[in-house]
Amino acid sequence: MKRKALSVVLAAAMTLSMAACGNNETGNGGNSGSGDSTPTSASSGENGGGDSVTATPEPTEDPRSEGEKLADQYNGFIETPMDLNGRTIKIACSVGTRYNYAKDANGNDDPDNTNEATIEIVKILEQIEEDYNCKFEIIPSMKGKDIVQNLYMGMTSGVAYCDILDEGVSDTYLDQIMDMGMVMDLADPQIADIIKLDTNPWTAQSDYGVFQGKQYAVNFVTSNSSNVLRNALLFNKDLAEQFGLGDLYSMVKEGTWTWAKFEELCETIMKQSDGSVVPAGYGKENLLFPMTVFSNGGTIANLENGKHVYTGTDEKTLQAGQWIYDLREKGYLAPNWSEKVDDGNGGTKSVLVEGGIDVAGFAAGHCVFYFDFYGDLQKLTQGTQETAYSFGLLPHPLGPYYSDQGADVCKENYHGVTYSADMKMIAAGVEKPEEVAAVLVAIANRTSKPAEKVLEVEMKDTLGDEESGEMLMIMYNDMRSDYSRMFTGHKIGSVSNWILKLEKTPMQAFEEIASETQLLYDGTETHYKVTFE
Repeated sequence: MKRKALSVVLAAAMTLSMAACGNNETGNGGNSGSGDSTPTSASSGENGGGDSVTATPEPTEDPRSEGEKLADQYNGFIETPMDLNGRTIKIACSVGTRYNYAKDANGNDDPDNTNEATIEIVKILEQIEEDYNCKFEIIPSMKGKDIVQNLYMGMTSGVAYCDILDEGVSDTYLDQIMDMGMVMDLADPQIADIIKLDTNPWTAQSDYGVFQGKQYAVNFVTSNSSNVLRNALLFNKDLAEQFGLGDLYSMVKEGTWTWAKFEELCETIMKQSDGSVVPAGYGKENLLFPMTVFSNGGTIANLENGKHVYTGTDEKTLQAGQWIYDLREKGYLAPNWSEKVDDGNGGTKSVLVEGGIDVAGFAAGHCVFYFDFYGDLQKLTQGTQETAYSFGLLPHPLGPYYSDQGADVCKENYHGVTYSADMKMIAAGVEKPEEVAAVLVAIANRTSKPAEKVLEVEMKDTLGDEESGEMLMIMYNDMRSDYSRMFTGHKIGSVSNWILKLEKTPMQAFEEIASETQLLYDGTETHYKVTFE
């Protein structure tokens, strides 16, 4: 099932919601000649043929509901305004700083040291508190195991631990949370008419909240999150010019930005630098691998009829894994993992493996290309990461599945890759869940990144040049969703690292985890088990 991510469908959904919410003409054009119309001048026979004067029509009342008007004003999510009578809404959040001011040394709110985007979010929440007559309490982030324990204790005691759970896709016991009913099925009649999954623009990326055919979570990207794209290819513009790599942006536009072209440029870098600069590095395996797999038309897992299906041994996926393996073998791709060494004091410390390149090394010019989290580009362009270079953004080069079909096919298939970093769920057993659902929709509507302004916002906050902005929109408008890490713990990461460390071939690695991974997707096993006390 091919779906576009939330960020892609948001603008279209807004248009649809506005069209459905009363964007029809409300003037008197359809009442011409009716008995209700009011004469505005005498007929020509009565006034000697003088010009007629048309009066201004009486204003008509906007037929839309208050929630539909709010959808129009913000991001297209239709709210259900209500009075919560001062109720406190507790949000347990994996990234507590998303909704809170930074804290000073004494633990007090410190607006002066809080970024502008978060200040805006805090003020929006304050407005929601006023509009819904409620109060927010943000529970500090904690380990996944502790969250599960607290959710379970809430279920057994009859007092829900939180109202809204805002958690990530991996390493957070989500399979257990959903399988044990610790969060609500969004089809529950109490909330189904408030969180309208068939009309709200978060539907596509909310596929991440599906377990065994039931929808437990929704997803939206807040305006203070850098998760517009999850994975990206960054490059050092100065070094690219120094080594004569050509106009990389034009290669994308012409459809010649392919794996073969990338390898050709890697060889050029090695020769031009006498091996002193490595062609490419990567931030994390879980950023590099999905991007490479999708660039060849493959997947590691699909969502089919509400069930996750492992596809790691498919031909296009294995071909992508082999390409990464070959880049490492040729020395075109630097390693990025740590090893334990003697710290000189009788203990050990973790250091980057010999020859390794992390984001600081990329910033220092140790490599030209870097497969990374899109948000790291902001560090490089906004001065958070010290560097003497300038940087740009590119889509992943395309593999033979696309490039063998020609440049025109390539031009249509450069795309971004995302996976849901944060899912929002309603805890089971909360009082009046319809109130919680209404507030959740309000948060989504008012704090989401504005899709129609995404380029404007990203040019201001992250991107360093207009060409990178063009690249962003190419990827943004064709987003692919990576389901591989749903409910599998570190399984997919283990495969990726075996290949990156040249310990196993892609076929050996992906086949080794195939059976167990599918069992995890089927829900017959859980990758984490918490002993409840």
